[in-house]
Amino acid sequence: MLQLKDVTISYKNEPTVEHFNLNMKQGQIVSLVGESGSGKTTVIRAILGLLAGGGKVSEGSVLFENQDLLSYTNEQWRKLRGTQISMIFQDSGAMMNPTRKVGKVFTEYILTHEKISKKEAWAKGCEMLGRMNLASPDNVMNSYPFQLSGGMRQRVGIAMGMTYQPKLLLADEPTSALDVTTQAQIVRQMMELRDNYGTSIIVVTHNLGVAAYMSDYIVVMKNGKIEDEGTREHILHETENEYTKSLLNAVPSVGGERFV
Repeated sequence: MLQLKDVTISYKNEPTVEHFNLNMKQGQIVSLVGESGSGKTTVIRAILGLLAGGGKVSEGSVLFENQDLLSYTNEQWRKLRGTQISMIFQDSGAMMNPTRKVGKVFTEYILTHEKISKKEAWAKGCEMLGRMNLASPDNVMNSYPFQLSGGMRQRVGIAMGMTYQPKLLLADEPTSALDVTTQAQIVRQMMELRDNYGTSIIVVTHNLGVAAYMSDYIVVMKNGKIEDEGTREHILHETENEYTKSLLNAVPSVGGERFV
């Protein structure tokens, strides 16, 4: 359903990610893990055609359901983003205009993709917030982003991303700005998206504990290249890669027990 074939991503002709390959199936959850600057976010931004600062895929191909995304026009991208492929960010609230209420942003997003009335768009937004277990969706819609907690803002971001039940959800550090209790709730809700809708998910994270809990397949990145990859069982219990082992050893233990 998604294939990245020998992808190199460059900024000003300098490669940032080199020879990246991924073959992803429908309903699969894949984690990209590694240190900051390893190229994880660059990969998912390339998938959605959102590379900043003149970045471009200089080599390779990106195929989504056998369609070459690198050949897409602006109009094709507009139709694809938010419907077939959606993205949620590290702090969804930071991606919203702090001077505009959640409901205003959410209804505009819906009206961009659907020809319905503002009232219907508002109702659809409330319905999606309710599905994300947000109490009093109307109150949330009438709130500014800064009036919501980090966990609530993330749920708003997921609700927006899932409005049209995309086939692929790209999640860029979706839990790193949250406390551990809220992290666990958000991770469980993302896994429910796969179970309920068959959504494929790519999660960018530096937290190997999160990756180990929710992923079917893990890709370990270092300095813009794939350092290690495999199923969750392989990465956690069978890998011989020293860098992967160092990431595993960095996961905190509780009472002498490490939960990965």
